[in-house]
Amino acid sequence: MPLSTYELEDSGPSGMKPAYVIATPEVRSPMMPGARGGFADNLSYLKDLGYEAVEVAMRDPSDPDAASVADDFEQVGLPAAMIGSAPSELQDGVMMCHPDEEIRKAGAARLRSLIDMSVRLGAMGVNIGRFRGTRSMGELWEASTGWMEDAFKAGGDYAAEKGVKIYVEPYNRYETNFINTVEQGADYVRAMDHPGIALMIDTCWMNSEDASLPGAVFKGGSLIDYVHIADSNRCYPGAGHIHFGDVIRALRLVNYQGYLTVQIDQKPEFKLVAKKSIDYLRCFI
Repeated sequence: MPLSTYELEDSGPSGMKPAYVIATPEVRSPMMPGARGGFADNLSYLKDLGYEAVEVAMRDPSDPDAASVADDFEQVGLPAAMIGSAPSELQDGVMMCHPDEEIRKAGAARLRSLIDMSVRLGAMGVNIGRFRGTRSMGELWEASTGWMEDAFKAGGDYAAEKGVKIYVEPYNRYETNFINTVEQGADYVRAMDHPGIALMIDTCWMNSEDASLPGAVFKGGSLIDYVHIADSNRCYPGAGHIHFGDVIRALRLVNYQGYLTVQIDQKPEFKLVAKKSIDYLRCFI
């Protein structure tokens, strides 16, 4: 039974803050959902709309086009909430878990560089979605499970040393077989009990993998430390069939007061969907 959006609308401020995913100039993969174009101009537009931070989808911090965005943040004055790791897998084929040892080594090095950039930009850390890769079926199952677990442990250790975290994102079953549901993510983070590893959620993947979105929020509970917002079709909230009033009411009930970061396809175009997204979210937060 849906939670009442009327009760939600009568509630006071939630403490949740709108944010938006924006890609750095060296990100060219068409599969990365996030704003493209002039980085400083996009930051300024989002700030003027009322967004309180951005998530930076970044491919390679050593690329001059990526490194230069630090100056844009200082100029515009909008903070970085998170570093997104997906472009490393989408564009370079680099990931944390893979049968090829050289790819695993490159994934570990890239993760360290992304963590370093999160520190430089003052972000919470690095989110880990498709960048983690997947475990190999058959005779490599046990070995690849070990590769995955070792990669998360090493990444978490490095993040903790730097005073940030890596954020485990439950992801769709078609792209990884390691942590698909929020409950699985919560169980993993709880079992790891690691100062450098935290849980985040994504409403589009929850729509695919969790039987109930509010139910999934309750299973994640106080472990939820970051949230991606996208409708069921990876478009702006309100363009699909997710009942965001129910989701945000559940987040209120578990006392979540962090970012609601819009990670969506820029259809029909960035400025329009960025405005639609924040206007919609303001109805609930």
